[in-house]
Amino acid sequence: ACSALVLAAPAHARAHRQARTRRARAMAASAIEDEPLSLSTTQHTFDAQFHPREPLLAAATITGAVELHRFDLSEKTSELVRSLECHKESCRAARFLVGGSSGSKEAAAPRLATASASCFTAVTDIESGKKLWKAKLRAAGNTLIALDEQRFAVGDDDGGVALYDVRQKKAAVCYEENSDFISDFARGKDERTLCATSGDGTLAVYDLRKSGTKGLVAMSDFQDDEYLSLDIVRNGTKVVCGSQTGPLAIFSWGDFGDLKDRVRGHPMSVDALIKISEDGILTGSSDGKVRVVSIYSKELGNAVLGICADHGEYPIEQLTLSPCQEFFASVSHEQPAVRIWSLGMARRFLAGEVPGQAGAKEQDEGEPDSDDSDDSDAPKGKKKQPKKKRKKGGAIVGSGKTHAQRQAASSFFGGL
Repeated sequence: ACSALVLAAPAHARAHRQARTRRARAMAASAIEDEPLSLSTTQHTFDAQFHPREPLLAAATITGAVELHRFDLSEKTSELVRSLECHKESCRAARFLVGGSSGSKEAAAPRLATASASCFTAVTDIESGKKLWKAKLRAAGNTLIALDEQRFAVGDDDGGVALYDVRQKKAAVCYEENSDFISDFARGKDERTLCATSGDGTLAVYDLRKSGTKGLVAMSDFQDDEYLSLDIVRNGTKVVCGSQTGPLAIFSWGDFGDLKDRVRGHPMSVDALIKISEDGILTGSSDGKVRVVSIYSKELGNAVLGICADHGEYPIEQLTLSPCQEFFASVSHEQPAVRIWSLGMARRFLAGEVPGQAGAKEQDEGEPDSDDSDDSDAPKGKKKQPKKKRKKGGAIVGSGKTHAQRQAASSFFGGL
């Protein structure tokens, strides 16, 4: 019996070594899979989006031009195929207007909507480079969301939101409820509502069918923070906002007065945010890292799971998801300005197949998540410059505040 035990021990050790070797090989294969495609632009880049049907990426640059780069993920190569002269000053946002059936003209040649610091928004034909439509903005454009092949919304530096239809010369719908720049948009599940985050520390919800004050469905209470990014998860029931100080704020749909939860773990501001599943998001932070975060996951709860991409010391400007939802692009300050990553690592984090990485969770000991909106104990980051393209969120009408009261409160927090 003793000799059998002696023989069994080495066999068990061999099996353990073999399993460890298999895990190491799997991690090495994952590392190869997750190596990014690095794409260099000719100028500093603010925004990027994938073409809806072709391996093309549009990059909005500081000169006002939008560069179209064709890429090959299997070969890890890219080339600049066209530069569209969309604006005379920096182009801060670019989105493809997509719609129609696969055989329609719109589907074959989607147009590109852009917003600029020059206080103009425009629509450009990406094949001919011809500017098809343009309109004057009340202030410099900061963010843009495409609604369909004809309509899009622009948020400006002064807190204005304007809905445009390219079949008309002027804005079809306008909102002026925010007192600081609009940082990000997300469309509700019903496709009739639009969520907007602002530098004034609010999350606003608008009815796209109504204009002016009648269109404001809800506005959250003012937060002592800036919301820089936004998306909607859990089948339209949760709104997640990235903040200047780092914690993610979670609002429940239909109850926007105050946040319902926080997810801590980002040491610096969360400047970009995209949904990759109903219980998982990617966040881009000013520390140059892209993190995987679970939101109300049955297995993982609310948690920062780990780092799936890294731009080094340069902050993340923007994140964008591919139409096939198999990879994503991150935009940063240095060159190569854009990197395209596989979503393989992120999905393994959400499946619980990858252990938490060291340093991925930065939440302080003894500082649990809270349902209370008071965030005075959160670490404060440097104030973000309004000229930079950012996304933010936060506010509701049900609090009973009048428009004048909200403006006065905004001035008070702005002074702080």
